[in-house]
Amino acid sequence: MHRRLNQPLNPCLDWLTIASITLSLAACQTPASMPDSTPNALIHESSPYLRQHAHNPVDWKPWSEAAWKEARAKDKLVIVSIGYSACHWCHVMEHETFEDSAAAAFMNEHFVSIKVDREERPDVDGVYMTAVQLMTQRGGWPLNAVCLPDGRPVYGGTYFPRESWLQALGSILKTREQNPGRVEEYATQLTAGVQQAELVNVPPLEGSKAWGTPDAFGPADAQLLDDGFNQWRERWDGQWGGNDRAPKFPIPTNLDFLLHYGTVRGDQAALNHALNTLLHMESGGIHDHIGGGFARYSVDGKWHIPHFEKMLYDNAQLAGTYARAWQALPEANPSDRAALKRAAIGIVDFVEREWSHSSGGFYSALDADSKGPNGQNTEGQYYVWTTAELKEVLTEEEWHVCSEVYAIDGKSAWHEFESKASANVLMKWASDEDLAELLGMQSEALADVLTAIHSKIRKARSKRIPPGLDDKILTAWTALMASGLTATGSVFDRPADIDRAREALDFIIQTQLDSDGRLYHVYHEQTGPRIGGMLDDYASAITALLDFYQATFESKYAAAAAELTEQAVADFYDTDQGTFWFQRKDGEALFARKQENDDSVIPSANAQMARCLFQLSHLFNRKEWRVMSDRMLAGSLARTDYWPSATHWAGLLLWRTESHREVVITGEDNEDVQEALTELRQAYRPQIIWAGGTAEDLPLLQNRKLGELSIYVCEDGACQLPVTSAEEAIQAVDTFFR
Repeated sequence: MHRRLNQPLNPCLDWLTIASITLSLAACQTPASMPDSTPNALIHESSPYLRQHAHNPVDWKPWSEAAWKEARAKDKLVIVSIGYSACHWCHVMEHETFEDSAAAAFMNEHFVSIKVDREERPDVDGVYMTAVQLMTQRGGWPLNAVCLPDGRPVYGGTYFPRESWLQALGSILKTREQNPGRVEEYATQLTAGVQQAELVNVPPLEGSKAWGTPDAFGPADAQLLDDGFNQWRERWDGQWGGNDRAPKFPIPTNLDFLLHYGTVRGDQAALNHALNTLLHMESGGIHDHIGGGFARYSVDGKWHIPHFEKMLYDNAQLAGTYARAWQALPEANPSDRAALKRAAIGIVDFVEREWSHSSGGFYSALDADSKGPNGQNTEGQYYVWTTAELKEVLTEEEWHVCSEVYAIDGKSAWHEFESKASANVLMKWASDEDLAELLGMQSEALADVLTAIHSKIRKARSKRIPPGLDDKILTAWTALMASGLTATGSVFDRPADIDRAREALDFIIQTQLDSDGRLYHVYHEQTGPRIGGMLDDYASAITALLDFYQATFESKYAAAAAELTEQAVADFYDTDQGTFWFQRKDGEALFARKQENDDSVIPSANAQMARCLFQLSHLFNRKEWRVMSDRMLAGSLARTDYWPSATHWAGLLLWRTESHREVVITGEDNEDVQEALTELRQAYRPQIIWAGGTAEDLPLLQNRKLGELSIYVCEDGACQLPVTSAEEAIQAVDTFFR
C-alpha cells in the first residue's frame, strides 16, 4: 500500500527552499563545545533516548501540555525533535548540533524545543513523519519538525548538519515575521494533507457486497491480488533476495506473505524468493553470526554492511518467519533448512540472553554505536573484527575455518569503518553446503565447528564495551516477541519457548492492563506501566494471544483476545469511517488524527485488527466482527497500488478468496488433545483456524465434546462428522485444500 506521498504538497513552499534564503546570523557562528551545565528537564525521564539528551545545552522539554502552553504564551515556534536510542544519525546530530553551545543558545532564545522518543509516542511520531514525508518525499530519524504554537508543522526534515539546521531555523523565523499569513496558509494545507494521507474509504455497510459471508470477495478480488503480486515480482532481486534496491530492510510481513501465497496458490517462485531472501539474510552481515539476531537494515544490496542497531520488533517477527519458512519448505536442501532453524533459534537465544526482563516483558533495542579502545563512540565497533583479533581468540585450525567461511580481509572487509584498518563484518559469501565442500567437511560437521568458533568469539566480544541498551519495555513489541516464541516453540517443539511466550502474555494482560481493562503502552522498572495504549498495542497483543491459544488451546488467552478486541472497538473504532484510529477517540488531541493502514517493518495496526476480527468472529461466533473486517479489507484494496506495503492485507485477502477451515479438537484427556494438535500442526497449513480443549468454553466448541478424542473439520461453523485420529483429520483437511 503506497502512502501516495509522491507529490510536493504545494509549490508555494519556495519560501522553505533553503538555498534561496539569506543565511541568518546564527548560521555564521562558529561551533562551540558543550559547556558544563545543569541537566535539562529530560533528566527526570525514564526513556533512555530522552536521558541521552538530558545534558545537552538545549533546553529540551519532554512532550507535555506544559511545553505547548509555554509556546502559546510566548508565541514561539516549537521544535519537535523525534528519535530513538539506537539511532546512529540521531547521535550524530546530537553531537554536531545539540551539544554545541552556540546552536543551543539560538534554539533556546527563539524556540521551545521538545524531544520525543518515537517508541514511547508512536502517535506523535506518526503524524509528524507523515508531514515531513509530504514536505520532502522522504522520512527517517532523527525527525525534526518546526511547528506553530498550536502544534501544526510548517517545516521539517531528518538529519541536518549544524550549518543547515541553523540556516533553516533562521529562515523560518524570518518568513514568519515577514509573511505570517503565508505560513498560516501552509500549516492549514499541510494539516489537511496529513489528515488524508492514510485514510481508507470503507464501503458502506448496506450495498451489493455480502459482508461477512463467503460471497463478500470473489474472483475479481483474487485477480487483483495476482496482478499486484506480479507487479511486485518485477522488483525482486533474483540474486540476493528482497527487493531490487538498497538499502535493504528485512520485512517479515512480506516474507510471511510469500510463504502463505506460495503455499496456497502453489506458486513455487514465491516460495523460492522467500527462501532465497531468508538464506541471504542469514548469511549476511546483517545477521550477527556471533551473538544471534539481526540488525535493522543493510545499507547495501547484498545484506553485508548493516546499520548495526538491533530492534526487538525485527527480531521478534523474524524468529517466527524463519520458523514458518522451515516448516513451509520441507523439500528444501537440508543444509538450507538447517540455516533457517539456526537463525530462528539464534534470535530466541539472543533475546533471552540480553533482552529478557523479570517482569515478563522484553527490552526494546541495542544501539548501533559503542565505545572502542580510544573512547570514541563508533558505529559497528562492537561487531567488527580484524585478523589479529580473531587469531588471538582462535586456534590455527579454527582460524582457517573462520577465515574461509567469512572471507576475512576479502569480501567481508569493511574499508569504510571509522576506527580500524582491515575490519571485517562477518558474512558468508557462499552456501553452507558449498563452504563445507570447500573445506572438505560435511555440512553438519561444519556447523558444529562454527558453533564452537562463535562461542569463543562471543566470549572475547563480551570484554568489549557493549552498545547501549534501551531498557524500556513496549507492550506491542513484547507481544510480537510472544508470537515469535509461540512459533519457534510449536514448530521446533521447544516447550521453554512456549513457557516464555506465556510469561510475556501474562505480563501484558496483568501488569500492562489497567483497572478499566485498557492497555498501557510502555513499562519501565523505574516507573511501572504508563502512557495509554495505542492501536498497535491492542493489535499486536490480540494477535499474540490468538497465536498462543491456537498453539496451546489455553482458553484464557482466547478470552483475553476477545476482551481486548471489545475494548479496542470501544476506544478506537470509528463507526462512520468503518475503521480504527491509531489513538483513542478520547485521547490526547494532536494537530491531526491518523489511521495506520500501510504495512512497514511491522504490519499496520488496522491490517492486524482486521485479521484478528476475522479469526475471532469464527471462534466466538461474532458475525459483526467479520463484517467489520471485510469492510476494512475492501477499503484497503481500493487504495492499494504498492503491494509490498500491503502484504498483511493481502494475506487476509487470501483467507477471503481461498478455502479456509476451522479445525476443532476435543476430548476428555488433554494429553490426547495436545498430541493430536501437535501432529496436525506439524505441516504448514496457513488457512486454518484452530480451536479445542477438554472444555466447551468457546462458542466454536459448543456441543463438540463427545467424550473420546473428536476432531472436526468445519467450514464457517458447519462441521463434518468428527474423526477420532489425527491421521483421518489430516486426510480430511488435505482433501479440502486440493
